[in-house]
This record gives sequence, C-alpha cells and structure tokens, in this order.
Amino acid sequence: MAEFKLGRIRFVWKGTWSADNVYYQDDVVAYGGKTYICITGHTSQSDFFADFDIVPPKWNLVSEGQNWKGEWQPSTYYVYNDIVSYGARLYICNTIHTSAATAVDATDGLSRCF
Repeated sequence: MAEFKLGRIRFVWKGTWSADNVYYQDDVVAYGGKTYICITGHTSQSDFFADFDIVPPKWNLVSEGQNWKGEWQPSTYYVYNDIVSYGARLYICNTIHTSAATAVDATDGLSRCF
C-alpha cells in the first residue's frame, strides 16, 4: 500500500485573484466563482484570462462555481458564470464583457447573459 504524507501538500490559499501580484506554484485563488491552482510561478497580468487562456496555462481549474453579483449594473465587468438579477429574473453571464449603459443594449446588455 502506498504511503501518503499530508505534510507534503503545500497548497497556499491566497484569496481572490488580483492583478500585478506574485503567485508561486501551489498558490490557490478564487476568481469568478471558481477556484484555481497556480502551476507556474509568475506575476499576474491585468487580466486573469491572459494567464489562463495560454499554452501552457499558468493556472489549473480546481473547482467550478458561480458568483452572485446582485442586481445588474451598467458599466460593470462580468465574467463567465456571474449571476445577476434584473427585475424578477436571474441571468448567468456567458461572455466576458463590461456591461453597457442600459440592460437592453443589443451588444453588451443582458443579451450576453442567459
């Protein structure tokens, strides 16, 4: 039987991801309702996805989730799986975007959320 030593697990919780921060291998962050682990030490860029959507990525997804953002707001940055309310309905963001000035805007209003 294999021996497993818990003392060798080095995950370090860093809280919510932030730009221009130094992350080391095995650091764990939350971003957009999901949890990620750093697989390559680096200084984060201004956009989380600049470090995630590359080959090889600097982060691995650990757990899925959603992020409650409250009432929909204009000119607000939303990422995948952010949940907002508008009127009596809830919407889940399916496109990274900054919301428009009005909810009915055809390009960046609630049309980017379902």
